[in-house]
Amino acid sequence: MNLIVLWLLVTPLFFAFGWIAGRIDMKTVVKDAKRLPKRLYDSIDSLIEHKTGIACDNIRDVIEQEPQLTELQLSLGKLYRNRGENDLAIKLHNKLLNSQFIFSNDERDLIRLELARDFQNAGLIDRSESLLLKLLDSELYSNRAQELLLDIYQQDKNWLYAIETAKKLSNSNYNFHTELAQFNCELAQEALIKSDNDSVIKYITQALEINRKCVRANMLLGELFFNQEQYEKAIATWQLIEKQNYLYLPKVVDKIFDAYTRLNKIKEGLTLIKGYTKLYPKLNLCDFLYSKLSTYDNLDSALEYLRDTIRNQPTSKVASLMIDSYISRADLSPEIRPDAELIKNILSKYHEQLANYRCGRCNFKSKTFFWQCPACYEWESINPNYVE
Repeated sequence: MNLIVLWLLVTPLFFAFGWIAGRIDMKTVVKDAKRLPKRLYDSIDSLIEHKTGIACDNIRDVIEQEPQLTELQLSLGKLYRNRGENDLAIKLHNKLLNSQFIFSNDERDLIRLELARDFQNAGLIDRSESLLLKLLDSELYSNRAQELLLDIYQQDKNWLYAIETAKKLSNSNYNFHTELAQFNCELAQEALIKSDNDSVIKYITQALEINRKCVRANMLLGELFFNQEQYEKAIATWQLIEKQNYLYLPKVVDKIFDAYTRLNKIKEGLTLIKGYTKLYPKLNLCDFLYSKLSTYDNLDSALEYLRDTIRNQPTSKVASLMIDSYISRADLSPEIRPDAELIKNILSKYHEQLANYRCGRCNFKSKTFFWQCPACYEWESINPNYVE
């Protein structure tokens, strides 16, 4: 009888304690649910205000409470990588690979892809390449892995592998014809340095078959003919550039004139280059042509050329050359000469400060011409015409 009474007293207490515990847990869940979005909103606000350090801290706090949020951890890894904290990104992605919340192979492949990017950013190219090669069989991420491999091969100047990878990536939407032609030109450039003329012809032929408007291929072919003292062939090859892309003519006019000089046809060379300046008045040929006219013709023809040029190309460079032409004249007053020299030097320095090569894609500026933009890695995006 006492045992029955005891059970009657204890049983309601158990139910009461269970109900209270349940209420406490529900309150905790609701409280956490309300706090979770707030932290995420704080992270977004921090990113908008470019406070990436605070954003990382907020996201990390959320992940500590909700470790099953895989997508959020991947976002944190990207944020680490963008901040240059590659060691933290690598640590996070390695930990994520062993997480109990990763169930599918596709998720693991995605994490490996991000880890490969971490290694690449950290300069651990071999480890990145090793991971990416294992992802080539992935159903979802094979294409992205090949794109990263293409970047690595270009970075390492491994042009044969770059060609092979670019061909695999080519499709109806993008055929990589510009890149493939440039890769072959890189190989031709290396062969030209080694005087391997057969390989030079081979790679240039492949480049022009892939992209018949590849200016660089004809530039290299003309250089090969010039080195072989086949000057007429070199001139004819370099002249083809006008039809491919006339903006590249400033890159070969000095070579064309040199070839004409070797043939003792200086007058013909000057006539051709003057023809280019009339057809394409915006090209930066004034410095070169003024120098040649002053040397091989006379100061009056050089000055007349500059007078015509400054109407179409009113730059500080042309102005400084005009002053230089007046300084070179014997009849210039000695009193004026020092002032003219000073103005010429000021204009020349002004030109040096303003003139540059510019990428048409990312607006990168440089005093040196690059076939591939060092900033955005786009091929043939830099305007070859050196302008203010």
